Amino acid sequence: MNPSPSPLPVTVVAPPAEWWQILGALSPLAVLAAAIVAAIVGLLSLRQKARADNRSEWWRRAQWALDASLSRSRSEAEMGQKAIEILGQSELASREELALLKVGTEDELLAAATASETRAVGPSQRPALVSPEDRKVQIAAAKARVLLDRRLGVDTPGWIVDLSREKPG
Repeated sequence: MNPSPSPLPVTVVAPPAEWWQILGALSPLAVLAAAIVAAIVGLLSLRQKARADNRSEWWRRAQWALDASLSRSRSEAEMGQKAIEILGQSELASREELALLKVGTEDELLAAATASETRAVGPSQRPALVSPEDRKVQIAAAKARVLLDRRLGVDTPGWIVDLSREKPG
């Protein structure tokens, strides 16, 4: 005997899915979400490490510039003052670091002010006691100071601004 199909339609009713079956069906989405979160955290960590490395390198350069600005060699001191100006432009520098760079300009500016006062000559004019090499360092320090004061939101004394506009020569 061959079975013949039933003339009545048969409907099979399945029981509702259990919670663990639903959870199992959603597990690929959970894995994808976890992978996306891990990728974002990883990228943010890499970005933060790169910034920390850049700041560390910036500080190493700032230390060199501050040391060079105090050098007895006038060409090295001038280079240090110019490096201070360049480093002061960086967005990596915090306000405190900009203030530290500003301290690196103080000795040369004090020397410029003292030399000007002793000769009773305006600060932006070259005093007879200052060598051309010293004046180049003082001008570089004044340029750095103007930039740092601007970044810090501080007014720069007029004689320093005048000195920064002077052409070394």
